[in-house]
Amino acid sequence: MYNLISIEHHTRLPSHGNPFTHTEGQLLLLLEEGEICLTVNRQHRYLKSGHFIFLQDGKQLQIRQTSADPLRIIALEIEGQISHREDSEEAALNLPPLFEHNRVGILQSHERELIKQLHILWQKHNQWERIRIQGQFLQWVADVGERLEATSDYDSASLVLDALRYMEQNYQTPITRQQLAERAGFSEGYYSRFFKKNVGKSPQEYLTDIRMHHAKRLLTRQQSSIQDVAAQVGYNNPLYFSRIFKKTVGLSPTVYIHSNPRQIRVAAMNNQYTGHLLALGLEPCAATGPSFKAETSLLDHTLFMNAYEGEAPDSTTLLRAEPDLILTSEYTDDAHVQQLLQIAPTRTIAFQTQDWRSQFLEIAEATGRNQQAYRWLDEYDEKSHQAATHLRQQIGSASIVSLLVRSQDCFVAGYRHMGAVLYQDLQLCTPSLIHEQQSHYIAEDWKMDDLDADYIMLVFHPSVSEAERQRWLNSPWWKGREAVKRGRVYLDQMNYVLGSYNAFSHDLLLREIPARLRSQSCM
Repeated sequence: MYNLISIEHHTRLPSHGNPFTHTEGQLLLLLEEGEICLTVNRQHRYLKSGHFIFLQDGKQLQIRQTSADPLRIIALEIEGQISHREDSEEAALNLPPLFEHNRVGILQSHERELIKQLHILWQKHNQWERIRIQGQFLQWVADVGERLEATSDYDSASLVLDALRYMEQNYQTPITRQQLAERAGFSEGYYSRFFKKNVGKSPQEYLTDIRMHHAKRLLTRQQSSIQDVAAQVGYNNPLYFSRIFKKTVGLSPTVYIHSNPRQIRVAAMNNQYTGHLLALGLEPCAATGPSFKAETSLLDHTLFMNAYEGEAPDSTTLLRAEPDLILTSEYTDDAHVQQLLQIAPTRTIAFQTQDWRSQFLEIAEATGRNQQAYRWLDEYDEKSHQAATHLRQQIGSASIVSLLVRSQDCFVAGYRHMGAVLYQDLQLCTPSLIHEQQSHYIAEDWKMDDLDADYIMLVFHPSVSEAERQRWLNSPWWKGREAVKRGRVYLDQMNYVLGSYNAFSHDLLLREIPARLRSQSCM
């Protein structure tokens, strides 16, 4: 049915990024490294590492890099009778998913590895070897096509998360439905239906919610005019902004300002308390370390101190921030507390001896946000209950574990941090070792012969070298894990915020974990 004509490896853009017409057969492009935007007949498709796209011949293409990362593309030229239907995405979903024209998909790591192996073998120019390659390629087509056909949504979880992150990071700028549809590789009409099915709201409704959330925060800041706030949340016309605000919030911006007095200015010496404040709708006037800033635009006006908790306080930055209250934990010693008291009233919130909910409620009491805290927790518990119900239907009583691999050891999440969401809020089953430890577990030299789980969420710390990473992935111990054998390992990037222990981080995890387990982006 399909015949593999060639396999080529590229580290540079064809035609130096200029438009060109592809006339050499049907192409399957696999992006190994980097990020690109591929324009096909004026339709944009965004690809990241691990993504692939199938292209017909005779189409005008333009490929440009969208990041500074090195570029590695494997191009497979294919001939065969492959039918194409571009008029209807709904109809296209009934075709064998692997070869749907101009649709972006995601390959699992072992699927990508086989293509790389076939590319190496192809370079030998041995006719008998190439016959064997044809057989392996057809088996690969059958395996990948069957998997994609079974999911039928081209990894909808990843596409939705990408859209949500994009809107949350760019809400200040004009965002159209066309832009979002192009990023996902859909027509506008189909994308709206796809988004609403997965999120429960239209793209425009979700974007408006984000903008109104930021608008409410900005309107209660001192010296913030309605016109300034409108511009900061993506509206050029303040009158239109006011109409949307009243329709969404139920009050006009002017009435909202009078109904909500100026926010208390709080400085957070502990990074975890920055997350609690954000969940309460408070942007700290000062914080230690910009770890959260990369994950949210809610810290645009926060001053970041040049010292972490436990070190001598950065009094210069704190004085500039003019806090009404300073929050610390037991990591701030008495001498440093006395220095902070010279600047503003200081409240110590126990971190080690309290769970995140107790910390959250104590901070709410200290900042006069009790009602907001209880309302937030009610909404969080409802979301976690719904997510837990769906996950039980999906994976039943299967166990799951979260591993952070470091250079000399491995951190296994217990009942705090990510484990609090996994095992308490989402009620997923714990491996026996975690159940016995009741807390996190650190395995020296990666020795965890007694640890196994049906699903594994795996993160490598940035300090882990590529050689160490490969040693881990190729070790007999790792390959012997049941989750590895069954392709149930979800590899993710190190993210300080998602690995933290606070209300804001856990709310993000409540969205990320179910999406990750629904995703087909596993090893």
